[in-house]
Amino acid sequence: MKITGLKSHSVHVNHRGDWTFLAVHTDEGITGFGEVNPGGARSGSVDFLQQVEPVLAGRDPGAIERILAELLPSPVDRSKVMALSALDQALWDIKGKVLGVPVADLIGGRCREEIPLYANINRATTDRTPEGFARNAEAAVADGFGAVKLAPFDGMPSGIDRASDAREGISCMEAVRDAIGPDVSLLIDCHSHFTARGGCEVFDALRDLDLYWYEEPVPDDDHEGYRAIKDHIDVSLAGGESLMYRNGFWPVLDQGLMDVIMPDVTIVGGLWELKKVAAMAEGRGIPTAPHGPFGPLTIAAGVQAMAAHPGFQILEYAWGEVPWRHELIEPPERIDGGRIRVSDRPGLGVSLNMEAIETCRADR
Repeated sequence: MKITGLKSHSVHVNHRGDWTFLAVHTDEGITGFGEVNPGGARSGSVDFLQQVEPVLAGRDPGAIERILAELLPSPVDRSKVMALSALDQALWDIKGKVLGVPVADLIGGRCREEIPLYANINRATTDRTPEGFARNAEAAVADGFGAVKLAPFDGMPSGIDRASDAREGISCMEAVRDAIGPDVSLLIDCHSHFTARGGCEVFDALRDLDLYWYEEPVPDDDHEGYRAIKDHIDVSLAGGESLMYRNGFWPVLDQGLMDVIMPDVTIVGGLWELKKVAAMAEGRGIPTAPHGPFGPLTIAAGVQAMAAHPGFQILEYAWGEVPWRHELIEPPERIDGGRIRVSDRPGLGVSLNMEAIETCRADR
């Protein structure tokens, strides 16, 4: 079997941007699919895939490690890593389809038959008031989700040093907790808006809300800030969504900066690199909860990787952005009670529904 070409397909989602999918075609009619990080799709990842297409043509798609090692950018370039992350997903999809087994069975065998999800309502919430967040949180719970996440400080400046300067976001969290009640898990993503002191003060203001975790209060490179906040709070400190490859996670794990790591399959280097990073964390007793509030192929890849990982915690799901999301893949995406079954179908378990893709194509 040989690779014959690469093709990207983008669908327009909303004000937050598009979803871009990669198809890797072979001479035996088997096509593998992956998803490009939305940021990468805007910053050159698709262009890079077009550049490497002639290099990949005629190559054995099963030589995944060799191909990705040869294409490894030096120095590391974020848009290129995002491109290779999508390529990795597609190559594993092909390998599973060739062998007739799910990817999870190729990378260790499944540890579970279904994957718990939390509903990230942030991208779907255009009314970013306490009332707007509360309405969407209630709707996500009505859809069966037992865990909800929002990023209520988006739009505020970075470097917030006092809780008094984050009062609007704190009010959104309070409104959501009141709306969903005490039995639904409540997660917060701070998107690195705080200093160490600000992160500690904001957590104190939220302490009575019984948070599930406290995510990315400071930038990834503020290791001292992570240490100070980790020592201060009494819930799990989560982060790492923007880190690339195992190298990016070494300081986090070596220094014990986080209680939960959140590698993103569209950023970290792909499905196989996600599995490697998760194994590194497992050796330190740290669970993995992959980031990825994007399209259905991101979820499919995360499901396969985490189905085969003993130290998995929970997977992110982009709730409520478009009503036709589930139609973009075959078989259609199905979420039941805030959980998704691990597919028994080969590869990632899904393929793009090209008819739906054409209907929603971003460049139509």
